[in-house]
Amino acid sequence: MRTLYARKFRLAHQGASTVTDRNSQAVYLVVGKWGRRNDVLSVYAISGKLLAEIKQTGFGIFPCFKLYSHQQLVGNLRRYHFGKKDLLLVNKLNWMIVGDIYSFNYRIYHGRDLIMQLSEVSMLTGNYLELKISAVENESLCLCIVAILDYFAQKPVQHLKKNYNLNIRFD
Repeated sequence: MRTLYARKFRLAHQGASTVTDRNSQAVYLVVGKWGRRNDVLSVYAISGKLLAEIKQTGFGIFPCFKLYSHQQLVGNLRRYHFGKKDLLLVNKLNWMIVGDIYSFNYRIYHGRDLIMQLSEVSMLTGNYLELKISAVENESLCLCIVAILDYFAQKPVQHLKKNYNLNIRFD
């Protein structure tokens, strides 16, 4: 299993984000923007070759996405959200993603085989997402899925912030 790191809440932002390995060497570049219909996030090898893309095709409670690998449609991803639990299905790849949006622990399965394990780790430079991926050929598609999860995770965290605006007056 290879381990990759991406800065949390950075993959889904507009612009570019690098994904590094254990030795802090840049391996992938995630580029694009998110939030509107037909927005695209693309995963490039550090050499500049396009490896995978994810396009949003539907909105609502259960949004839908199309996954592309080497510019070929490989699957449709749909998210089902149950409170703090998440279930995402990629129909053509037969992948099932299960996890907890608040603790940011996810696993991707193909049948009983573990494809990827995702968790949040704290480092000296901030919070990162740690991806443990079983096969190199799945890394770019896993990064597309993690970018979606990173985008969805921003919303619950924003609701947890409290506003302590005290109006104290001394007359």
